[in-house]
Amino acid sequence: MTRVLITGTTGFVGSNIYEYLKRNTDWEVTGLSRRAGDSVDVIADLSDRNAVENLCKSHEFDYIIHTAAVTKTDICEKQKEACYTANVVVTKNLAEIFSTSTMVFFSTYAVYNTVTGNCDESSPISPTNHYISTKIEAEGIVNGLDNSLILRPSVMFGYTRFERETKNYFMQLLDNVQVKKKMQSPVDQYFNPIHVDCVTRLVYRALNKGIYGVYNIGCNEMISKYDFNRRVMQRFGFDESLLDGIKSGELQVVRPNNGTISSKKIQTDLQIEISSLEDMIDRLYASTS
Repeated sequence: MTRVLITGTTGFVGSNIYEYLKRNTDWEVTGLSRRAGDSVDVIADLSDRNAVENLCKSHEFDYIIHTAAVTKTDICEKQKEACYTANVVVTKNLAEIFSTSTMVFFSTYAVYNTVTGNCDESSPISPTNHYISTKIEAEGIVNGLDNSLILRPSVMFGYTRFERETKNYFMQLLDNVQVKKKMQSPVDQYFNPIHVDCVTRLVYRALNKGIYGVYNIGCNEMISKYDFNRRVMQRFGFDESLLDGIKSGELQVVRPNNGTISSKKIQTDLQIEISSLEDMIDRLYASTS
């Protein structure tokens, strides 16, 4: 039987992958987090090397899907040591102690920072903030393993029916709309947002197919963050006057202006076509009813 450990299952991505694999496979799926939750089977602090060694003594895993991380860029700038521990030290502990397991590591599309965008996996990477720096260092650790899969997803979004410690892109927007809070969104930052359901299916197919290496994951359309928010608000009938477009230079933390990626490689290798952004937004809308 295939044995899978998923880290960070109180988080948005980890919990969705956990629930999908539980529903659609007969695999032995173990969810892990630092605290209890509906998708948590093991509570452990992975920054504690002894805790990871004890986990290795009691469990064997064919795959480790590593989603646990501190991802909020503002928090990472203010708490650099904690960010480094969560994003680099934890990855190092898992890679060294579970060295025979195949690791699926969730990095970020933001490792790219080019003028032209549409980056493929061979494009140069460079950090524009501390969060991205930690992800690049962690990628280097995972790359040293014999078999590993590094995913560089664009911004992932979806609807969650219960509270999480951190909220994904859409849930932040929804919270602001509900309290009629004005939002500012960059008109000059471009990306390829992707629904979390698409990500979970891609991960499942990747494990079945046995692909390794580095893969981008995003929708096939390039869109500014402002225009994406506006399209979501239009689909839901939200008050668009709550949304203001701003230049990225007005933000507190520097982010890549053109973080657009090409996901052609994973679609080719898995023989699958990623859904259109319109279909993803429709799926998002349907999930809230």
